[in-house]
Amino acid sequence: MSGTRGVFAFAHIGDLHLEQPGDRNAIDLRAILAEVDGLHQSGLLDFAYLPGDLAEDGRAAQYKILTDALAAHSALPVRLIAGDHDRQHGRMTDFDALFAQVMGSRQGGRHQPRGHYLPRPQTPIYVPHYYYAETFAGVRCLFLDMISAGYGQKGFGLDFRLGPCQLDWLGSELAAADRDGLPCAVFTHTYPDDLTGPDEKATLAGLIRGHNVRLVEMGHTHYNELAHDGRTLYASARSVGQNEDGAVGYAVGAIDGAVTSWRFKPLDRKLPFVMITSPADRRLAAEPLVAGGTITVRALVLSNAPQEHWSCHARVDGGPPHPMHPVGPRTVEAQVPWPGGAHRLSVTAADGTGGSDAETIEPVSCAFTPPPAPKRPGSDAFRTQAWPGKGIRGDQLGPNRNGRDW
Repeated sequence: MSGTRGVFAFAHIGDLHLEQPGDRNAIDLRAILAEVDGLHQSGLLDFAYLPGDLAEDGRAAQYKILTDALAAHSALPVRLIAGDHDRQHGRMTDFDALFAQVMGSRQGGRHQPRGHYLPRPQTPIYVPHYYYAETFAGVRCLFLDMISAGYGQKGFGLDFRLGPCQLDWLGSELAAADRDGLPCAVFTHTYPDDLTGPDEKATLAGLIRGHNVRLVEMGHTHYNELAHDGRTLYASARSVGQNEDGAVGYAVGAIDGAVTSWRFKPLDRKLPFVMITSPADRRLAAEPLVAGGTITVRALVLSNAPQEHWSCHARVDGGPPHPMHPVGPRTVEAQVPWPGGAHRLSVTAADGTGGSDAETIEPVSCAFTPPPAPKRPGSDAFRTQAWPGKGIRGDQLGPNRNGRDW
């Protein structure tokens, strides 16, 4: 699937951990899908992403909760991968059936597993892998499988691996995207630093650092987190199923030219939703702001109201409003004076329904210099601290850091 809408944008619905159809997380999932589907039908989002840990125990009955929910929104493109809970009992037979049903369909992009023989202590065995690639809105999206190549099983700890075949494929895909002039987004269950093998950690982090990867979108943490290394934004979203981080909802990620943006949308906050996609905030910047007295401001707007009802404007440091006008179905734009010493940029969107939303950023300066490569690439070592405007608490309340032992 491809698109030409200018700004690439998707919804990230965090780890589900489904168990029973009447559970709170299953109810929340259905509500999130209804909202995201409506936005997709208006041309505002490219797809919904599910980052693994779809079922608490990787069982068919738990996956049926998901397939039933997706069946009610059959026109919504869905892209999913596996997480460690999808192999809780040392096998992925039920996940394989889910992948065939969802990802093999038109809704899932008609993707099929790839089988590889992998080394094992006694003899190599044939292992299906669930990785694939697709282009949306001019961005090459690479969906990785960190689970199938491992030995993971409940009670034996995490064992995230990619395997040599998947790494070779990824390197070829990234090189091809470079030749085609396409930026890349990598979708994976967790940080590259969480891979079991040190060689795979270094190889994956090097591939991301060495190519035009703008975004690595992840689950697993159960909390919202952003870590930017000066080239690539690593982003993880709050769990739907095992959540201590705040109101349930979904994350919105976007790539607009050289700028990557991300913000969390709580389910209990009504639309509209707005996210500035250009210029970059100083904490997420990969390039300096172009020198001059005027900047181009663009923002993604999510609303169920017709675009002609939108009313959007930008302000610099609380100054006068500058009207913004639609450029395509999902974004608004304005040329805004940016005097020397300006610090904060805000965009407000209303849609005629009585509600409004605003985002404020601190644009990167003209003197920005990318930081040196981090000592632990592909990790959370360079994460941002609390950032309420993005939905980030900064206290890492999840089972793999500071949260409950779910």
